[in-house]
Amino acid sequence: MAKMIESFGDMEKMTEASFLLLTNLVQSIKIVVFNIYRPRVWQLVESMNREAFKPRNVEQYNMLLREIKKSKLITISFLIACVITCASWGISPLLDTTVTNGRKLPLSGWYPFETEASPIFELTYAYQMFVTTVGGLGNISMDTFLSGCIMNLSAQISVLNNALENMKSQQVNTDEKTNESLIKNVVHHRNILQFAEEFTNLFTTCITGMFVVGVIIVCISMFQMSLVPVLSFRFLAMLLYQICILEEMYLWCYYGNEVILKSNKLTESAYKCQWIDSSKEFKQHLLYFMTRTQIPLNLYSSGYFVLSLETFKAIVKSSWSYFAVLNQVHSKQID
Repeated sequence: MAKMIESFGDMEKMTEASFLLLTNLVQSIKIVVFNIYRPRVWQLVESMNREAFKPRNVEQYNMLLREIKKSKLITISFLIACVITCASWGISPLLDTTVTNGRKLPLSGWYPFETEASPIFELTYAYQMFVTTVGGLGNISMDTFLSGCIMNLSAQISVLNNALENMKSQQVNTDEKTNESLIKNVVHHRNILQFAEEFTNLFTTCITGMFVVGVIIVCISMFQMSLVPVLSFRFLAMLLYQICILEEMYLWCYYGNEVILKSNKLTESAYKCQWIDSSKEFKQHLLYFMTRTQIPLNLYSSGYFVLSLETFKAIVKSSWSYFAVLNQVHSKQID
């Protein structure tokens, strides 16, 4: 913040100082939310092991296993990308040919002391890299936790679709058994809705903040990239940072979109069960359930943003539009 005030009026320096400020601002919101609602977050995690979410056959078990492996792979790849991005920031000043005296810190910032002389420069350099790496890993951990929760919802809806399609085929063909199977599926569906509601109530502020600030961060990152040569290491560092930001939001929107698509299939899956020879009571109950499942499960952020690929596309479009305006204003200032 102090650096932005100091460089007020200089668009290049202000944007250089602002994109990390905005990232840290959203991260602070996430940390506050996780700490304030810590008991509820733990309850949310423990609720993933509830009885209704347990697989009932080998196919459902393999579904959940694939999603868990995918989530672990995404988390590890994100953490590696974070380390590589922070390392590229640390290396870029050393390879920057525009620095004449070789004394440039990786990140723009204001300090109440001179940072050019040794050993203050080296200590500040190390401090910036340490804080940025730790902060980045923490930020990635919280973001992948959120995407993991949405992934869990998506996986549970897949399991429910499978259970509905096989509601009678894997049971003894009696009215009692089919009614018991239908009741289990109704309870499963109700638990999915409860989990989605609790997740939304807990993290709506985090997701909204990331969407709003993410548009600005991507815009500023593109502007900073336009100021350096394409083949420079600084350009690569900014590109990696932008990819990480976009991928964070993309994961939320992708899994949110999967939740919508899979929840839209629930009615069809229920219809595919062998209901023709069932009792009138079972058919009525099945019809009530199918009527309820016609309402798609949408994950909202602040009651406005829907976690979907359409929202992600809107974020990218908005970022590009703001970048075009910012770049045009900067070009006029130079002229």
